[in-house]
Amino acid sequence: MSVKSKIKSLQAKAKAELGFRLLKQQVKPAHDFDPAQLTAPPEYQRLDHWAAHPDQHSHALMTPAGVPPSEQDKLVDVFYIYPTLCFSKRHWNAPLDHAKTNEMIDQMIMPGQASVYNEYARIYAPRYRQATFYSFLDGSTNSQQSFDVAYQDVEQAFDYYMNHLNRGRPFIIASHSQGSLHGIRLLEQRVDGQPACDQLVAAYLIGMQIPKDKLGRTLHQIVAAHDADDTGCIIAYDSYGMSGSPLHDRDRVQQYYPDTDAWEYRRHKEVIGINPLSWSTSTEIADKRLHRGAVRLKMTEDSNFDMKHFFSDEAAGIRIKSLSAPTKEEVSAQLDDTGILHITRPRTVAYQTGLLPNDNYHIHDISLFYMNLRENVGVRVRAFLGD
Repeated sequence: MSVKSKIKSLQAKAKAELGFRLLKQQVKPAHDFDPAQLTAPPEYQRLDHWAAHPDQHSHALMTPAGVPPSEQDKLVDVFYIYPTLCFSKRHWNAPLDHAKTNEMIDQMIMPGQASVYNEYARIYAPRYRQATFYSFLDGSTNSQQSFDVAYQDVEQAFDYYMNHLNRGRPFIIASHSQGSLHGIRLLEQRVDGQPACDQLVAAYLIGMQIPKDKLGRTLHQIVAAHDADDTGCIIAYDSYGMSGSPLHDRDRVQQYYPDTDAWEYRRHKEVIGINPLSWSTSTEIADKRLHRGAVRLKMTEDSNFDMKHFFSDEAAGIRIKSLSAPTKEEVSAQLDDTGILHITRPRTVAYQTGLLPNDNYHIHDISLFYMNLRENVGVRVRAFLGD
């Protein structure tokens, strides 16, 4: 590396570090976690405490342009756990009536993520008092307590679903980001080694670097997927550019381990990974010809949203109009030997924006592979049902 390149690299790192510090200041709660400041827990007998439910209309029922709604019987269910959407510094856990969080859930996440599963499944997505964004930057007991509260809500929702709504149907657990942090814990504490495990089609736990050391340690029946039609398994990946990788020296995210009742940092651990183009764990590159289609949100013309709205507590006026038609052959993709997925630069500009540090395509984990995921759900459902 030339002296000029080294200087540029150091300048880029310094700029990123300054941006990271400013971000932490913008989202850090002014107080320690205090259970007395929590708002009331959800009541899952209430429809309004579900972001998606078969008995109510939601944008989880939308389909991409040119993809007709499914008219087939939905023989399985999806229990969907949404990602971090509360960036407020007023809370450690988002209140259930937090206007900005609910707006993003309803107008962005239900259509852009949960809808992946609507061709084959009824969708249940509980609202929960999720840990706010700073919890991922902190790594203290404050974070652990806020994650515990969020998980307890998710677990309560799953118990309600199994006891009152499931009626013996096969189910999928699906999630992204923070949702996957709770999704893996749900597998450990409510599914693996229990009667519900026989009903598990698969768990799509995307965007959370699920440590591989959980297999055989806290999970004994549930395994990692290795092929397109495996069932009773975990499907996971985390998307980076071809030269990007996790920033382990800055990573404060912890995973809960029920065998020791303790939290462990995920950094430097090998993770569960699969290539969503080839549905293989091979480290060979999967060509873009296997890419079945990325899908974008299309907002109404009067929608009012930009990056500054992430940090607001008030609704921004976001309104979903439709989902785009799928665009094929956007990327090639390759797993590395630690389980991280690397992708080539997408063709469409929309998928080149909003990246996290070190070429992290986290916010596009699902939208970039929307049609590959949608089709694979069908493959696994048919394999589970024996069709």
